[in-house]
Amino acid sequence: MSRHDDQALLNEFRQNLEAFYAALKLAPPYDSVEKTIRCLSALFKTKTAEEQAQLLGDDALRWKLHVQAVIESGLHKKHSGIITGLARTEAFDQFPKSLRYLLEPFRS
Repeated sequence: MSRHDDQALLNEFRQNLEAFYAALKLAPPYDSVEKTIRCLSALFKTKTAEEQAQLLGDDALRWKLHVQAVIESGLHKKHSGIITGLARTEAFDQFPKSLRYLLEPFRS
């Protein structure tokens, strides 16, 4: 995979995290977000070229990797009370569908 593919993955994740926190009306924990993005990059680089290609072409696989980075970096521990509360209420139904996967680490 090219450096461009890696950067596109990281940019997509950064945009999703920014939209996630904006939808929650919370300021993102910037240092933790940067740590999570570095974690995602490291996780992506551990994949074979074939696995990387599959990830880039499959939303579900990419989202699974995003969630793994959120958990491994500890981002799911920031604002966890507020976000966990949202994930367990009716407000979850109003949350943007394209970002709901990012709520998963807070639901367990």
